[in-house]
Amino acid sequence: MDHYTHYNSFSESLVGFSQVAREAGFKAGLQCSQDAVLTTLSGIWLDRDLFEYALAALYCHAEEERLAFTNIYRRFWRQKGTRIADKRAQKNKKKITKAPKSIAVMLGQGESDTDEHSEDSKTTTGANNSETVKKTDFTKLSASETRFLDELSEKLIREMSLRIKRKKKKGKQGSVDLGRSIRKNIQNGGTIIRLVKTKKKKEKFRLLILLDVSGSMDKYSFYLLKFLWSLRNHFKQIEAFAFSTKLMRITDYIADKDLSVALMMISQYVTHWSSGTKIGDCLKDFNDNYAKRHLNGNTITIVLSDGLDTGEPEVLAEAIQKIKLRSKKLVWLNPLKGMNGYEPIQEGMKTALPALDHFGAAHNFASLLELENILIDA
Repeated sequence: MDHYTHYNSFSESLVGFSQVAREAGFKAGLQCSQDAVLTTLSGIWLDRDLFEYALAALYCHAEEERLAFTNIYRRFWRQKGTRIADKRAQKNKKKITKAPKSIAVMLGQGESDTDEHSEDSKTTTGANNSETVKKTDFTKLSASETRFLDELSEKLIREMSLRIKRKKKKGKQGSVDLGRSIRKNIQNGGTIIRLVKTKKKKEKFRLLILLDVSGSMDKYSFYLLKFLWSLRNHFKQIEAFAFSTKLMRITDYIADKDLSVALMMISQYVTHWSSGTKIGDCLKDFNDNYAKRHLNGNTITIVLSDGLDTGEPEVLAEAIQKIKLRSKKLVWLNPLKGMNGYEPIQEGMKTALPALDHFGAAHNFASLLELENILIDA
C-alpha cells in the first residue's frame, strides 16, 4: 500500500489517500478529495486523533465502514511513524520515493495494489510492462500501473508529436516547378540536375476536445483528462471543454504545468462533474456560444464520450451536424467500444454516428495513441 512519505507534499498525500480509499471500496471521488484537502489544511491535521476523525467523517457513509477505514488509515498515515511530514521535511530525507509528475493517484480507480503484484511488476521487463500497461483497460489498472503509465504517457505523446511534425514537414513539398527548375540549372548548360518543387502552404490544424465528465464516464474521465493535459504540452493549438448536464471551457486549467494543480482547479470550478448526461444540450450550447470562435476549416473536433445521452435525440442530431459542417474532421472516441461485443445501439450514439468521420475506442492508452493516424492525415 502507498504511504504518505511517497509524496512530495501533504496535499498530494491527501489525494493519494483518496486513491487508496477508492481501491478499498469507499466512495472517494474528486469532490471527496477536494474536501479532504480543504478541511485538513485548515490546521486540523496537527491533532492526529482529530485528523483521523475528520477523514472518517468524509469517507465513511455507514457505521460498518469505520473499522475498514481505520485499518487503511493507520497503514497509510502511521505505519512508518506518527509524524505527518510536509514537503520541507521530506526534502531533508536522504532517501525518498518521489511521486510521479502528474500524481496519477488522483486519476485511477483500479484494483488494490498488493505486495505480490508489486513484486511481479519488478520482475517484468520494461518493454513487456509498457505494452501490458498500454493495453490494459483504465478501470483495471492498479495503483503502481497507473503511476507507471503516468510516466510512460508523457514520453509516448512527445514521440507521437515529433512523428506527426516530421511527416507533416515531408508532406509540405508539392509538385515540380518546371520554370524555376530550368532557371536554377542554367549554369549547368540547360541540363536539369536539381529539381525545384513548389511548397504547399503550411496549415496548422487545431484540436477541439469535448470531454464527457458525467456519472457514466466516472471510470474513464480522470484518465482521459490526464491524456488531454499531456496532449496540451505538445499540441499548443488545443481548446478543451468538459460537459455533462452543462458545458464548461477548461482550456486555461489544463494549461497549468502541474497536473495536480490543474485537477484541483477543475474540481473546484467544474461543479457538474459526475452528474447526468445531456450531450445534445451541451453541444448546442457550444454551437451557440463558442463554435464561431473555436471552429474553422482546420479544426479537428474530438468528442470523448460513451454516448449515453438522456436528452432529446433531435437536439443532438442538429448540434452534431453543425459541428461536423464547421470542422475539418469530426472524431468520436468511446470507452465502451473497447469492450468485447459492443454495439453502438444507444440512442445518443446511433444519432451521432452518421455525422462522424471516425468512431474509435478510448478504453486504454493504446487506443488513444491511435489518434496519431487521424492527426497525420489531417
